[in-house]
Amino acid sequence: LDGVRLLVVRETATQFRALSADCPHAGCLVSGIEADAFRCPCHGSRFGRDGRLLGGPADAPLASRATTYD
Repeated sequence: LDGVRLLVVRETATQFRALSADCPHAGCLVSGIEADAFRCPCHGSRFGRDGRLLGGPADAPLASRATTYD
């Protein structure tokens, strides 16, 4: 994917959601998973499985990426 870092969430057997793994706060890799949320280890921002912002210091959600299933 040419250096694009992604989080992939399986919604159903054939549906997936892809989110940018780059935290919108400082660009750190969002890599922690806790209680159905993603966590940025650098400054503690938290994001829902749909990418929505649950807690800062980030002030924006994770960007969505288009997905297809073959």
